[in-house]
Amino acid sequence: MIDSDSDWFALLAPQLSIAVAVLEEQHITRAAHKLGVPQPTVTAAMRRIGEAIGAPLVQQSGRGIAITPAGRAFLPSARVALTSLRAARHEVSDIIDPDHGRVGLGFVHSRGVRDVPVLIDAFLAAYPDITFGLQQGPIDELLEQMLSGTIDVAVVAPIPDDPRLESVVLDDERLYLVVSTRHRLARRRSVRWHEVAGESFIALTEPYGLRQVFDRLCAQAGFEPALVFEGQEITTVRGLVRAGLGVALLPGCPDARQRHAEEGLAEIPISRPVAHREVGAIWIKNRHPSPAARRFIEFLTTSGVRVLAESRDGQCGAAQSKR
Repeated sequence: MIDSDSDWFALLAPQLSIAVAVLEEQHITRAAHKLGVPQPTVTAAMRRIGEAIGAPLVQQSGRGIAITPAGRAFLPSARVALTSLRAARHEVSDIIDPDHGRVGLGFVHSRGVRDVPVLIDAFLAAYPDITFGLQQGPIDELLEQMLSGTIDVAVVAPIPDDPRLESVVLDDERLYLVVSTRHRLARRRSVRWHEVAGESFIALTEPYGLRQVFDRLCAQAGFEPALVFEGQEITTVRGLVRAGLGVALLPGCPDARQRHAEEGLAEIPISRPVAHREVGAIWIKNRHPSPAARRFIEFLTTSGVRVLAESRDGQCGAAQSKR
């Protein structure tokens, strides 16, 4: 079996790979060295390509070469062709040896702190030779990347209601009203959402799933929130809440309350309605994923809930032992 991309290209598209190397290097000798082929072979190939398309791709310029207009027009499409060939090779490799494949994994920002690292770590314990290509962003961007094939699966919260998707629930995450410890509500054991209608809010921007939950809660309570800041990172929102600039709806873990108090934050459970969001994995329905991606989806479906629960229980135990 052919083991490298360069050997694969040499077999299936030798002229194309030579042309791209010469046009990128703008030097015959360097291109020959890069490809590991004799310089006369490169020179002859460039001549044959020019004859085939009706115009030379390079021309003599002093002691070197220069790209012609035909060469500049040829290069982008030639790169695309080689990229497609590389993708084909990787897809074939996945079928031949799925334990050495690659998974394109996306995730929203809030899942990158704990959930995604924990899931990857547990999966790689069983399949150490599978690699991951990671993308982070809001749900809308991740969905576009899945539709284009850039990623295979995404870990998100909440799970979007989209008929194009299949999903599995991994966790049901409770949300809290987070305030500064100096805030009037900081010592409350619980709060009803309509009670905070007059507060100044700090929230994530609209593309993020947490913002969608926040907007829905406010609409159900019958008020338009007064937003003093909209950010893209939960850590930024927490920092501004700590400074007393406003309050926020954020995920939290009850075992972390002592830590938040030490940081100048108080997490208050929301009693009516109970605020929560589903955390899950999504992928495109009726699409045939690579064997490596399929293994990861099967892992999420059969073991994801358990893996995250065990990780959360372990963190809670560690936190309690430090009190």
